[in-house]
Amino acid sequence: MDRKIFWVALAALVLPIIIRLVWFFPGFNFPRSIATPDYANLKPPEAPVSTTQVEAVKQLGGVVVVDYAHTNQFQPGEIQTLTDALTQRGAQVEFASDQTTLATQLKVASAYVVISPSTPFASDDIQLVTDFVSRGGRLAVFTDATRGQVMYDFSGNPVGNTPDVDSANPLLEPFGITINGDYLYNLVENEGNFRNVYFKSFGKSDLTWGLSKIALYGTHSVETDSGLPLFIGDDKTLSSTTDATPSNYPKEGWSAAVLSKDGNVLAAGDFTFLMAPYNTVGDNSSLISNIADFLLSGQRKDVLTDFPYIFNGTTVDILPTSNIQLTAGMTGALSKLQAQLAATGIELKVVKDNPTDDNLIVLGTFSSSDDLTKYVEPFNVKLDDSSEYVDIPQFGKLGRSGNGVLLFSHSDKGTTLVLLANTEDDVTTLMDTLSSGDLSTCLIQGDVGLCSIGTGSSFSEGGTSTPFLNDFLTPEATPIHKEATATPTPSG
Repeated sequence: MDRKIFWVALAALVLPIIIRLVWFFPGFNFPRSIATPDYANLKPPEAPVSTTQVEAVKQLGGVVVVDYAHTNQFQPGEIQTLTDALTQRGAQVEFASDQTTLATQLKVASAYVVISPSTPFASDDIQLVTDFVSRGGRLAVFTDATRGQVMYDFSGNPVGNTPDVDSANPLLEPFGITINGDYLYNLVENEGNFRNVYFKSFGKSDLTWGLSKIALYGTHSVETDSGLPLFIGDDKTLSSTTDATPSNYPKEGWSAAVLSKDGNVLAAGDFTFLMAPYNTVGDNSSLISNIADFLLSGQRKDVLTDFPYIFNGTTVDILPTSNIQLTAGMTGALSKLQAQLAATGIELKVVKDNPTDDNLIVLGTFSSSDDLTKYVEPFNVKLDDSSEYVDIPQFGKLGRSGNGVLLFSHSDKGTTLVLLANTEDDVTTLMDTLSSGDLSTCLIQGDVGLCSIGTGSSFSEGGTSTPFLNDFLTPEATPIHKEATATPTPSG
């Protein structure tokens, strides 16, 4: 082989290797440095986390009824943070899945909570809740812009969406509150998404105490003509229906929650903040604690229609006055009343005189007697044996025949309930009406009830009384020992 050709071939093979080695090899003394991120000091952005509350939780007690009878668009686990806060305060949480039991459950409730309903409330239920609030009960209504009832055509294609506010607003209308069918958004400052809105401006209320910044996730705007806006958005928080602030006035921000004028109704456009992990963002956990306190701190007024849940303590004395004999029919009526009270954990005891307990039921007729007078005088009831009528201030002159009267008084010490009718048989019939737990047939004004009871003859035993039980009564309390079927409690 020609030597020249050999060297050319060798150079063609080796030279590229040498050139590549020289070009890429950095050398031994001067290594090249490659810039990399400072992973050790890298701090990715995080949502602000709520500060854990360390103060002792005040034991308030009470019963909170949560609506679950209107195709509510939530699962109980989604509000666990709220139910935990309530139970920590000694409250009992009950879910109302049957509309027919709502009246009974509200008799003992401190608060009624409605979350994202998708079927309307009946007019009777709206009136029931309105009356409940007027007596000091608390109402909280939570909606959510991300929940709604989707409508489909015959092919299964979605054709529309009905927001939960359509079902919630009729319940809120008596309190001057409206939740709009929009959602609020903020493109400038938000918690990771334009619909995750921060709120830093608050109305002055116990519900907003200790709050400096909260986050709501897909909230409707809420308006009121007389109440207090609670969470107020800034001038960059806009409504999806107008892409503007209210009335295009920047200084007037949208509200995501309001409190009614009487302070008993809370309406919020979002409930996602109740769910983990959103409950840890900002001051959301403090807000949940404030809501739990709100639900349990109402000044609930006991009324006659709350029977049998109107008594404090564990015993009730029942006092037949001197013009009442314990006939066989009345003994049966007493056993029914005993069962009704036993279902609420209260023992009924018959006493002859000098009742010692603070809870008392007095039985009497429209005939005056010394031992009855002191119980009817506070109601200005006039019992005149010579008159065909009884003078009841709330109703005027009342015919004796076929009418029964309930007189109710309540204090911190206990409750007194007076039952009056024309005859012993009528008193027996009035007791049966009371034991039924349904006073819808009675006309009630304030603390006085007027019930139509007919003549009560069906409860008489041939018109003769059986005073043998009265012979065994002593000045001390004497329990009635007669088995009877107990009525269910609101939770059962």
